[in-house]
Amino acid sequence: MNAEMKKLKGKALTVRGPVDPEALGGVLMHEHLHSDVYRWETGEFITREQPATPERRQYLLREAVPHLRRLREFGCGGFVDTTPEPWRAWPDVYVEVAEAADVHIVLCCGFYREMELGTYWVKRPEDRIWPHVVQASVEELAEHCVRQIVEGIHGTEVRAGALKVGTSAAEMTPLETKTFRAAARAQKKTGVHLTTHCTRIGAETTQLRVIDAEGADLSRVVIGHAAVHLMDGDCRKICMEWMRRGVNFLPTNLGVRPDDRGECWRPLVGAIHEVFDAGLGDRLCLGLDSGYCSESCQFGPMTFLPPPPFVHMFTDTLPAFRRMGLTPQEETALIRANPQRIIPVQ
Repeated sequence: MNAEMKKLKGKALTVRGPVDPEALGGVLMHEHLHSDVYRWETGEFITREQPATPERRQYLLREAVPHLRRLREFGCGGFVDTTPEPWRAWPDVYVEVAEAADVHIVLCCGFYREMELGTYWVKRPEDRIWPHVVQASVEELAEHCVRQIVEGIHGTEVRAGALKVGTSAAEMTPLETKTFRAAARAQKKTGVHLTTHCTRIGAETTQLRVIDAEGADLSRVVIGHAAVHLMDGDCRKICMEWMRRGVNFLPTNLGVRPDDRGECWRPLVGAIHEVFDAGLGDRLCLGLDSGYCSESCQFGPMTFLPPPPFVHMFTDTLPAFRRMGLTPQEETALIRANPQRIIPVQ
């Protein structure tokens, strides 16, 4: 581990500075305050982070801060922002929002998946992945992340406190393999946790094999978007084997709509019980994947989850899970104890 990071062992790196994990309270482990990918009005794929315009800054203060302030009502002290470069806001925006809402935000650095041509904003082959990923070597990508964690982002004192990478399919593309190798190396050097985009059954094993081969600490890895994996009986067995090796799994996109009262998630609650009964309950956490983005239209609230952003976990999702039998002990582990173990530098 980098010598500078050794001094920070046991601390969570937030945009407001290093804090003790207990200061986090409950944590949403996969959210997006600002994921600005594409300028729909001009047809421009965004490839470089720039200081926020006054309009964008005011938009987030006006729209996001009231929801984030409410998190404290539910004992939640913050979230991991899993937006990778170059679609994040400028670092000072996160500080301003975090202070205005009195929450802690853990920023990610890293690289998004290689997108399928024709999906979302991807109208040209060159827009399938950030061009820097194509141009740089594995070691250059790793060092790029290490600098943002150890030194700060864009010359500021705001550090990334986690790593983010992802894949689109069960098998990785060569460019995705490059990003996973780089992120695993950066994890070894910094001790922060590594979280992934993993929406396809089978991708959990593909991702973990690359991470493991690079020698990263599997207990510092969070496989994201894992609800479908845990609800599938065969895949759940595979996930639990990885849990026995220390890997953490993160169900997300847990929207509960009034017309179904969350009944679609009953198999997930059953899977959570099974994981806890097997003595692996310390390997699960939760997130919504909510926030503000420009994936499919001009920048605004994400539309694939019911409102309100961030707070929906506590106003709708967890109450539905409780009706289906989620216990207080399980909820505490998922929202508070496990994130407080995962997030600090180790």
